[in-house]
Amino acid sequence: MIILLFVTDQLRNDAFDPAITPNLHNLSSTSTSFLNSYVSAPTCTPARAGLLTGKSPWNHGLLGSSFTVWCEEYPTTLPEVLHEIGYQTSVVGKNHFGVDTTMIGARFISHGYREMNLYEGSLRITSEVPDDYYKWFYEVVPGVDPLATCNDRFEDGLQWQVVVFQLIANDWESCPYGFEEYVHPTSWTTRSALDQINALSLDDSNERLFLKVSYHRPHSPYDPPARLFDKHMSIAHQDKYGRIIQNDSWDKEWLNTTTMSRSAYNGDPGDAKARQSRAAYYANVEFVDEGVGQILDTLREKNLLDDAFVAWITDHGDMNGDHNLWRKGFPYEGSTHVPMLMKLPGQKEGALSNAIVELRDVAPTLYDLVGALQEVQERDPLLNGQSLMPILRGQATKVRDVLDLEHSKVWNDDRIHWNALVGYDDNDNLYKYIYFANGKEQLFCLSDDPNEHQDLSEDIEKVQYWRSIMAKQFQDEERGHEWVASDGTLVANRAPILMGPNFPCPPRDVNSGMSNAAENNFGVTHDLLSTSAICIRNILFKIFGIGKVAN
Repeated sequence: MIILLFVTDQLRNDAFDPAITPNLHNLSSTSTSFLNSYVSAPTCTPARAGLLTGKSPWNHGLLGSSFTVWCEEYPTTLPEVLHEIGYQTSVVGKNHFGVDTTMIGARFISHGYREMNLYEGSLRITSEVPDDYYKWFYEVVPGVDPLATCNDRFEDGLQWQVVVFQLIANDWESCPYGFEEYVHPTSWTTRSALDQINALSLDDSNERLFLKVSYHRPHSPYDPPARLFDKHMSIAHQDKYGRIIQNDSWDKEWLNTTTMSRSAYNGDPGDAKARQSRAAYYANVEFVDEGVGQILDTLREKNLLDDAFVAWITDHGDMNGDHNLWRKGFPYEGSTHVPMLMKLPGQKEGALSNAIVELRDVAPTLYDLVGALQEVQERDPLLNGQSLMPILRGQATKVRDVLDLEHSKVWNDDRIHWNALVGYDDNDNLYKYIYFANGKEQLFCLSDDPNEHQDLSEDIEKVQYWRSIMAKQFQDEERGHEWVASDGTLVANRAPILMGPNFPCPPRDVNSGMSNAAENNFGVTHDLLSTSAICIRNILFKIFGIGKVAN
């Protein structure tokens, strides 16, 4: 059996639009679409740790945004388990597992993938190990910076030169891709996947294939091909390109009235720039969808698609300016609510599910599919994701009543440190309760208010209902008095921690050498390093034509 897992990065739920993602919508016609799919820890690394391990943030232990998912001490991981039972385990695109430099000769951490063709999308130049995409790019386009793509950008009537302007990590700015479309990372990822599929001989050794096709986009940089950038800019006046904002409500807390930096995570850049940003973002989504379509068409032509298990997930969403917020890491719908599709072998019709599901459920579902779930549960008692196979087979309608979400301090902002619950009340209304570490609370009825305009936290009875559920969760997890008092009261003003007690490695990052405390300032530090690295890189390219940028 072929197991094909599509992963996109930073793709919000409402970007799953037939006009933008026709190929993924075609896949949904023979798949189960999970309408209430969430990401518990909505930044890249803790989300991917959940996908890798099948665990909640508390159980896998990565509670915030680290540089990579570097720890190799987890008892089980999805690719390793599938390899153990005979699957060829391959990945193309983004893993975000990082590089191990502790041994002689650096290596990319695999967590069980036996074949890797990687594009990690990192802007840092501190590593001496370029990924596969960068190595290929320097061969095809020698002496050129792959990140210097905004060569036709205009700012206040003045054209920026290639060596002066380029997009950076978490940039809300955008521009058309400045090189040939062929060398774009999205094109490269699609071709790498097609190479894997076209190499299949379908003898006994190759029939068991687990292939993760992991696109870095639509994560910034928002740099789609010009044809798609122009297409979406031509309709950027439409409502879907506007932001969800009510500045007379709680949104005003995040309204930055000063000039926004390019790496700002909150503020209002003005309607025109905000619409351009979202147009480029949607264009990136469409470009990824085109690649997915090519892969599915190839499988169909080879008569492999019908009998394959195919899933599509994304690691988190993108606020895209909603509520005056940008990027990810927030408890709101733009950041946490994401699409999810799963197609069983032989499935002929589509289905819709209102079950509350999460990335942690992917690994247990695949374990169940291949008959390994019970064994993995015995080996790894912290596995708390749920198999979705009963839903896929029509034997159940839900796997949980309430989902826990959490994220430690991110972007070096004490306000962005929270726990949350998404669940149904006794009347089948879907709610989201948010408890910030500073003691602030928010409550939204998503059934009536999917855009989270009306904060219901003054409804004491409803708030207390959800508080009690969260307190019980903390007690069941034995989080201790720093999280919940003996009388069941949630504790405010707790310190942020990046790595919880269930994290199986010492609290450090092998790529950065940063301590646990230092990594809690990851957001600001990373942006400063990215901006500084760009300046240095531009000088090197300008003077020497150096063509090496490492992962």
